[in-house]
Amino acid sequence: MVDLFILNVSIILISGFVAGCVCKYFKISPLIGYLLIGALIGPGGLDLTLSKELKKENAGEAKITRLAEEHEAADKNRQNAALSPTESGAVSLNPADALNEREAVELAEEEELQGANVPASETEIIVSDPNASIQESIKEQEKLEKRIDDAHASAEAVNLLTEFGCLLLLFAIGIEFTFDKLTATAKYMFVGGTLQMGVTIAVTMLICHFFGMTWVAGLAIGSVVALSSTALVYRSMTDLGQADTKRAQATLGLLIFQDLALVPLLLVLPRVLGAESSGDVALWVQNPWIDMAFKSIAFCAIVLILKFANVNYTIPRLAKLQSNDMVILYAILVLVGMCLVAKLLGLTPALGALAAGVALGENRLTHQIDALVMPFRETFSAMFFISLGMMTDFAYVFEHPVVCLLTLAGAILSKALCATGALKACGMDFRGALAFGTSISQIGELAFMILALAYSAHAIKESTYNTMLFVSVASLVVTPYMVKLALTKFGMKPEELTPTNSDEAIAPELRERIKKSAGHVVIVGAGHIGKRVADEIVSLGGSVCLVDFNPVNLHPFEQNGIATVVGDGADQKNLRAAGIDYADAVFVTVPRDDLSLNVVRSARDMNPTLQIVARARYNLNVSLLKRAGANRVFCEEERIADEIVDILKRYAEESKRLAASAGA
Repeated sequence: MVDLFILNVSIILISGFVAGCVCKYFKISPLIGYLLIGALIGPGGLDLTLSKELKKENAGEAKITRLAEEHEAADKNRQNAALSPTESGAVSLNPADALNEREAVELAEEEELQGANVPASETEIIVSDPNASIQESIKEQEKLEKRIDDAHASAEAVNLLTEFGCLLLLFAIGIEFTFDKLTATAKYMFVGGTLQMGVTIAVTMLICHFFGMTWVAGLAIGSVVALSSTALVYRSMTDLGQADTKRAQATLGLLIFQDLALVPLLLVLPRVLGAESSGDVALWVQNPWIDMAFKSIAFCAIVLILKFANVNYTIPRLAKLQSNDMVILYAILVLVGMCLVAKLLGLTPALGALAAGVALGENRLTHQIDALVMPFRETFSAMFFISLGMMTDFAYVFEHPVVCLLTLAGAILSKALCATGALKACGMDFRGALAFGTSISQIGELAFMILALAYSAHAIKESTYNTMLFVSVASLVVTPYMVKLALTKFGMKPEELTPTNSDEAIAPELRERIKKSAGHVVIVGAGHIGKRVADEIVSLGGSVCLVDFNPVNLHPFEQNGIATVVGDGADQKNLRAAGIDYADAVFVTVPRDDLSLNVVRSARDMNPTLQIVARARYNLNVSLLKRAGANRVFCEEERIADEIVDILKRYAEESKRLAASAGA
């Protein structure tokens, strides 16, 4: 089993790596590559994971069992033939009659074996020694059973890995959830989200009823269609520079509501579909619905208590340890622990993963925890998306192309119209609502959990399951292109970013430090130079905020109590969050001149009187940085040249001195 498991995981990871590299080269979302490569290597394609072979072995096992039963029946017939009563009721004592009967039985057995496509060599063995043939078949059956058990165990292990990837996705959604986002987009989140999901589910149920499905099947399919992909939509909006617009933030409110709505859906649907996940969990209250409500409230209380403990006690003490190992271990411990608590309460582990992210959010180590978990999340998420592609049965798609394509078009169109109506009802202009409503018209990756639940509970047929699988995967594949088309071709009026109040942009802790300090400095770039400058300013009694792309680089500063902002230092939103409106100076220490130039320009535009000190690698770019607004520029080329010249001068002076000493 171990060898087969390693083989399957290796195939998935290698395929994902190749697909990711190809997508990056052609500037395509890697998620698309994962879905497509999964479809290629899955049972509907090349079947590199031996899924079809497993089915063949199952068929072979059944065939050998049938042959063994036939052999046993033939052996009993042969024994009865020698002593079978004659038509008159007397026993025949004529050896010739017994021989003829035995030959007839053997001839009939041979015909049965030939009809079962048994090779001639096996037939001869069976005829000559039936017991030996049965024993051989039993041994072969035992070998096949072992291979099948190993294959099943390997497939189950791979499924567990992909499910862990799904849990990490939910964990990431939870850790990014903040109550500030909740209040900022409350109208679109609750009013628009409720309208979008409610109308989508209702319309889908009506369509399913029209095609003769039960209301339970319609509810399950409607819940699947109502969910969108927050990660893929947000990434596509960011690539187009639209993620910070008011329309985009309003649309993200709908997406956040969908992520939150997944929780009650995962609680209610198992009971509606008759596939309760509680198992042997004891009921607190006899009524299962009231019991679920009490346990859900208890679980929410546990999450809030854990979040309070993290912010006020655990995280500050963990930061003093200054150990990445302890941070990542604690994050995994909370993730696994909350999944276990959810399971013990009869709730779904997916709810536990989402709750773990919420419990670890909004504290001083949140960005560092997210950054440290990110390698695990990306790896297992890649396996998750590849497994989604592998689930798609393209043999079914090729047999029913019209049904699959019409269902895909109908799902996208109906969901786009429902989302457009919800955004318009909340006050967004029509063209903007149409563009962003179309952007979220795909079926999200987390909807597969509901689809798998409905199929395992026999609420939907296999044909419906395969059709919705194709629709889900195909809608995810076309999402980046659909978002680009909607946001660039639907004729939206251009939208200016609304300036953010300086006090609102700055974290409360940083605001207090700025008030109490002798002066404030923003440092862009958390490398060695940035660290030296930050340490010196702190020692002089000033306050510092570092801005860097990589949260891992900022982790040591966070542990030492220095304020940080994760993101692009050229983004004015990040500079404002770092306190540039109250800063006396900005030090730009990034190692690339093009990045330094962008940061200097943004900083100078925001504060014309600010002192800006920049680092440059090449002397050619010094004048560019000064024209962009830098007051002083320290050039690495110039400094290195000066150091070398000083060394040469000292060497020449030392040589002259030695020569003079030797002449004397």
